[in-house]
Amino acid sequence: MFIDNITIIISIIVLLLTIASVVANPFFRSIKTKSTKDTTIELPPLTVVVLSQNNVEALDKHLPLIFSQDYAPGFEVVVVGEKGDLDLEAVLAKYADNKNLYATYIPKRSLFMSKPKLSASLGIKAAHNDWVIMLNASCAPASDKWLQTIAESIDSNTNLVLGYSNYKDDVKPYRRFIRLREACYYLRAAAHGIAYRSTGANIAFRRSEFISGDGYRGNLQHVYGEYDFIINKFARPYSTAITLLPDSSVHNDCPTKKTWTEYCIANSHVGRHLERKALMHLSYITDALFMYINYVVIITTGVFAVLTGRWIALAVAALCLIATIALRIFFVKRKCNIFSERLSAWSIPFYELSLLWFDILTKLRYIRADKHDFSTHKI
Repeated sequence: MFIDNITIIISIIVLLLTIASVVANPFFRSIKTKSTKDTTIELPPLTVVVLSQNNVEALDKHLPLIFSQDYAPGFEVVVVGEKGDLDLEAVLAKYADNKNLYATYIPKRSLFMSKPKLSASLGIKAAHNDWVIMLNASCAPASDKWLQTIAESIDSNTNLVLGYSNYKDDVKPYRRFIRLREACYYLRAAAHGIAYRSTGANIAFRRSEFISGDGYRGNLQHVYGEYDFIINKFARPYSTAITLLPDSSVHNDCPTKKTWTEYCIANSHVGRHLERKALMHLSYITDALFMYINYVVIITTGVFAVLTGRWIALAVAALCLIATIALRIFFVKRKCNIFSERLSAWSIPFYELSLLWFDILTKLRYIRADKHDFSTHKI
């Protein structure tokens, strides 16, 4: 066993890369919320716009959770569905006794605007309150304090509020891990500068700004992204509030394999057409590069140390590998605690290492997809 300059240099490089890879990690970076609440501001009445999107069964299951919200200032629920949908009409008839329930309908055909965006636009315009929270029918509030915790983030300087959204616990852990990781990027961007996009539903915004800003004008041609384009268009620097409280979350029903695949492909398409994408992509690529380079260098150092008899370098590589895995698990689990997620600790390293293949597969599927499926302007 000996220490030479090569051993010292290799050990320092491995140590520095280990530190860099742990820090260049969305789960390591903090997501700050407002430390104090302005108790002098009166909480506003809210409108919850629910996009049915032909998911009547989920709507029937989740409407009671919305109506049972404990929110003193009051709220209304606007359900948007397709005209002539008898199943939807039957569900709405069950809740007709709720005086704060309203419904509006879209035509069966929409030529120049996707159905989700048309549904959102009509639902927002039908709202009687300025502050609107938009959901899909597949979303379930985490508790009866959902509206309260969202509204507590609203003040005179806020025009957007983002809450956490992920799948329910019965969904495959890997899909929940992907959504959790995305949320770490998007919520941090909103908290530390300007909002970029979200992981799905659970956003609050001002109806007046949506209407005065011509709604989806500028991205009407895109079929998907009804939530992302609102955030991306109307976000202003340091005007977006985020809430990390467990009660402010919503949970989505389990998607089918086909629905999950379509979501990933559509997510990739929408990301190509959002403003401020360069910085977000740079952050994502940097984090991934440091993680993979760190693992490659550690393994290469270990092999080199064994072949050349540099046992101290081998020990340093082994310790760095253990530290890398342990710390990355720790930071993911810490975020899981914040968002009330449950992920197996030992699965986390494999989930992270698979990100490259997940991204490659998604990009290949997007390349092979018919681009007309993403546009309402089919020429």
